[in-house]
Amino acid sequence: MTVQEAINRLEAEFQETPLGFTVETALQARLLELLRAKVGTTIQVRGGYNTADATGYKRKYLDRIAKPQSISSVQPEVNFGMSGDGNRSLDIAILEPHHESEYDDLECLPTVESPSVTVRLIDGSKYFSAASVKHAIELKYIKNVDVAGARFERNNIDEWPHFSADLAKLGDLSNAESRHLIVVSNKNPFQQGEDDSQSTAKAQRRYERLEMECEKRAVKLTEIHPRE
Repeated sequence: MTVQEAINRLEAEFQETPLGFTVETALQARLLELLRAKVGTTIQVRGGYNTADATGYKRKYLDRIAKPQSISSVQPEVNFGMSGDGNRSLDIAILEPHHESEYDDLECLPTVESPSVTVRLIDGSKYFSAASVKHAIELKYIKNVDVAGARFERNNIDEWPHFSADLAKLGDLSNAESRHLIVVSNKNPFQQGEDDSQSTAKAQRRYERLEMECEKRAVKLTEIHPRE
């Protein structure tokens, strides 16, 4: 199973039992389960920290973090890159070991012979090297679709509150093998329930605009809503 096939499976389950997916966390949990079962592998990670970043934590806990460990390559809520760079948290990421890491300057970092995913611990938050993100996935569950749909009329993508941050994050991961934006709602956010031909044309333009912005960043767009 590929990442896209897992996403397609999620959509099929949504169509069958939409009441099982009324919040974003339910979608995230199910997709995480599918990916771990069908796509994920076990990888080696090493945790590291700088003393100044680890205030308030017991040394024994930190030393336990800073040892090679085995985890699933499919992880939720993955912070990537360096802290302080703004919102850099992915809903789901599939990681792979990488020879080089932007965290090699950490004071407490175990050495390993083989490539290993490096995790930087800062005040309890974990940051993964951007180079270790193989597949990146952002989920967006829209409840107020009327407001969201109207925002697509604005030319400045920074005024799309539901998508601008997600597209920026995914766009920054240009070295990832694949990047996915999944838009889910219980009503078509590009249609607003309008039936007349003029409104249908407007809805199509909204979708094409988002699709174009995704294509600029080589992001695969999947739009999920009740089809019947």
